[in-house]
Amino acid sequence: MESKSKKSKKGKRGTKKPLTIKQAEIGPTVLLDSSFILTLLTPREQNYKAVKSVFGFLEPHNCRFYIPVYVFAEVVSRIIHKEGTVSNALKIIEKFISELHGVPFMGTNPSLEEIIKRYKGLARNQIRFLQSNDFFIATEGILSNALILTCDAGMYEKVKKNYQDIFFVATNSKKYKDDIPKFTQRFLSISEKNVKSPDKNLREVNSEPISG
Repeated sequence: MESKSKKSKKGKRGTKKPLTIKQAEIGPTVLLDSSFILTLLTPREQNYKAVKSVFGFLEPHNCRFYIPVYVFAEVVSRIIHKEGTVSNALKIIEKFISELHGVPFMGTNPSLEEIIKRYKGLARNQIRFLQSNDFFIATEGILSNALILTCDAGMYEKVKKNYQDIFFVATNSKKYKDDIPKFTQRFLSISEKNVKSPDKNLREVNSEPISG
């Protein structure tokens, strides 16, 4: 009888529930604009030092890196023009995404109805004058309440008038010298709120690769 009871106890200890959903405590959502990623991938770029510094600051915080489809497509297109082949371009962007210290997320693929709705909703704002890709990237960030990092001054100027959580990253710029400190302060304030209410910050993470 004793041996049976011991076996049954061991059996109970040995059974584990299958894990079907991967969960992680994720930091603030940060949308990386194509200009930011392209600068990060090009050490000779003028703003590389500032972009590298900001990116390094983000690494330990396990951010939710928002990389919309439009950003992915634009980055790949620009790299193809530099590298000459699609395969090399895809290797570079896939390597970048796989090495992110956080959770990559591609966002939505808006329908025609959603696109029309966005333009109507922003009809009186400067954002409507953005080029199509920049418009979709900016509105993805706005709708998800993300912190947007960009090196595109034109996009920044139009979006900033209606959405404060966009930040211009530049190495030597008197006009935008306060943006990086403002970004770090804003980022840390959001992180602090997440720490105080960890249950709200526990999210389900899709384990499928971002690039499909």
